[in-house]
Amino acid sequence: MTFRFFYLLLIVIISGCVQSPPPAQAPLSNASWELQKQQLEQLTEWSFSGKLGIFSPEGRDSVNINWQQSATDFHIILTAPLGINVLDIHKVNENTVIVDGKTYISEDQDNLITELSGMELPINQLQQWIKGNPSGASYQLDENNQLMSVLGGQPHTGLWLINYSDFRVVEKISLPYRLQLTRGDLRLKFKISRWEVPLQITSAQ
Repeated sequence: MTFRFFYLLLIVIISGCVQSPPPAQAPLSNASWELQKQQLEQLTEWSFSGKLGIFSPEGRDSVNINWQQSATDFHIILTAPLGINVLDIHKVNENTVIVDGKTYISEDQDNLITELSGMELPINQLQQWIKGNPSGASYQLDENNQLMSVLGGQPHTGLWLINYSDFRVVEKISLPYRLQLTRGDLRLKFKISRWEVPLQITSAQ
């Protein structure tokens, strides 16, 4: 399936989030970056829902995204308007990935997902980057000790630049509600409407 064919699966561009994010909250004033990063490292079970905007030379589209993470396993569902499934990815162990109900085994999950769906997402690194943990990448902080940008990925496939904005406190941990990934002429914009974080992860600090 080519990347262009992926766009044909989408019917219309969704504008705005169905569910509004919670009111903005200031970052934790007494939390250093070291503490914040430690919290993010310990945060291994989480989920979020929102929108993913896709911008490329082929056009621009938007899908709803629901992502559930448990340790290194994940379940990502992309849906178009009217609830039409665009992509359903489920990683259940080290090398097993289920795409749209069919099981595949590969050591390179990112490449497998791209080959099967045409969707380019740095899934392996994004499991950390999406929550604001710049694992395995260079990064910059802003004046509030919040993550401002990340540059990472594989040099042979091209590095991703991630810009963050609109951090909010969820169960005592600061998480991003907006981030944009750019690589070449491909741009991916995440607009998160809701994070779900287990209480025990953050209250233990």
